[in-house]
Amino acid sequence: MTWEARSVHDVDAARRPPREHVLFAAASIGALANGVAGSAAALLAERVGGGMAVAGLPQAMLVIGTAVAALGISAASRGGRRVRSLAVGAVAAAVGAMIVVGAAIVASFPALLAGSLLFGAGNAAVMLSRYAAAERAQPARRVRALTALLVATSVGAVVGPLLLEPSDRLGQALGLPPLAGCFVLGAAAFVVAAAAFTAVPVPPRADASTGSHEAAPDGAPAASHRRRDTVVGVGVLSLANLVMVLVMTALPMHVLHLHDGGLQVLGVVIALHVAAMFAPAPLSGFVTGRLGAERAAGLAAAVLAGAAVLAAVAPAHLPTVSGAVVVIGLGWNLALVAGSAILARDAVESVRLRREGWGEVGMGVAAAGGGAASGVALQVAGFAGLAIGAGCIAVALLGWAVAARRRPAPASTVD
Repeated sequence: MTWEARSVHDVDAARRPPREHVLFAAASIGALANGVAGSAAALLAERVGGGMAVAGLPQAMLVIGTAVAALGISAASRGGRRVRSLAVGAVAAAVGAMIVVGAAIVASFPALLAGSLLFGAGNAAVMLSRYAAAERAQPARRVRALTALLVATSVGAVVGPLLLEPSDRLGQALGLPPLAGCFVLGAAAFVVAAAAFTAVPVPPRADASTGSHEAAPDGAPAASHRRRDTVVGVGVLSLANLVMVLVMTALPMHVLHLHDGGLQVLGVVIALHVAAMFAPAPLSGFVTGRLGAERAAGLAAAVLAGAAVLAAVAPAHLPTVSGAVVVIGLGWNLALVAGSAILARDAVESVRLRREGWGEVGMGVAAAGGGAASGVALQVAGFAGLAIGAGCIAVALLGWAVAARRRPAPASTVD
């Protein structure tokens, strides 16, 4: 190609919006929707359902919806169709958010649970977008692409909780019940996210450049190693998510019942936690590349256990609790990157999509249990007891990671 031809090509490429930027914007907007509506779910459930014990049920329904939608999105993602499937998930979430608004108006707890179930499809779309970013990169750069997407997601994820109070006030000014405005904003944001996902160009099939399509790429792990990667990766993601959801589902009720700061203070605490969940992704990618995914997962487990101890030591001291949930976010991020790196290792498209979907299912099942148990555990054992339980799960994750290191590890394509 001549210099002139390259120049024209570069100019044309510069005029087109980079597909990665559109994908990153879609994930960020979807994360904003999750942040503002997801943070209000437990509080709305307590108000509509009539007690703290049921406050975790919408979160449980949301993560069940996430798991089911993840399988559907992954199954429909072959041949480069993933971004279209992500758009469908975002539309479903917008419908679910409006069902929750209706549930708040008529004070129907079953309708609230149904809307939360459908809203989970949006969370699946946001979380699976990290694999959409990874599959567009060369194998050796997949972790870097994945972490870049998580950084973009952090923008919306942090802004979302900060909009709790403004969206609630706007909703009440429009005549809606308390907290319903948060879900109106969530629905609008997911509509925008769906449009952005639709605008992302569909790339050629991931394996088309090598002509391998369904053939295993050179150096890909054997079938036994692929099964091992699936089991280890799903276990890491599931246990880490269980720790995080168990604590964070109880946090809104704990903060609002023990402190006088209201939704504004709660939004700041959650925003700090969410920033720690996504923004450190490049550092987590670096650590995963240096230590290996299994060792990074063990380090993540140790961080989560330390955070649980910190929360249990001074559960009534807001700065301490805030610091603990920030550390939980850091540990969760490292576990997410490490577990995702294991699942995204070289494999044929059908295998990779299947295990990525099961990774989200594992996270969803674990989080459903954590969300459902969180309100009951808070009522029975208090926040300190709940934190101790989360710490025990983190220790189990550490044991899982240590056991994984003892097995022969396949070649990895980590930066």
